[in-house]
Amino acid sequence: MTALGGIGLAVTALALAGCWARLLPVGFVGIGAGYAVFLSLRPGTVDARAPTVAALFFIAAELSFWSIERRSWRSEGQVVVRRVALLVSAGLATAIVGGLLLLIASERRSGIGQEAAGVAAAVLTLAVVAVLARRSGASSST
Repeated sequence: MTALGGIGLAVTALALAGCWARLLPVGFVGIGAGYAVFLSLRPGTVDARAPTVAALFFIAAELSFWSIERRSWRSEGQVVVRRVALLVSAGLATAIVGGLLLLIASERRSGIGQEAAGVAAAVLTLAVVAVLARRSGASSST
């Protein structure tokens, strides 16, 4: 568990130091796999910190890719502030939706309302990911 996460962290650090965008996801997969092994070995069913871990993992991945992004222009202050605000907002949304999903999944008795809320939260998560991916694709092509 620790070794797997440590290897992932080392690969991530190597990718950041070498500015290798293709290697960076491999490092994050290793870190995520280490966390998954941790979750499978611990007693209990749910990690209450999972939404926070997910949000921090998302923000770390975004900042990592942002740091090695190839650009020939200097960032204007307004652009950087807007980008950081969007990143913090997306991280907060990740934590909120993750917490909502965790809350819904942890209930013992689930009715149709809770099932609908879970489906709505999952759809909202996918919609946020799709919007961010579209924005990322549009900004990288210009």
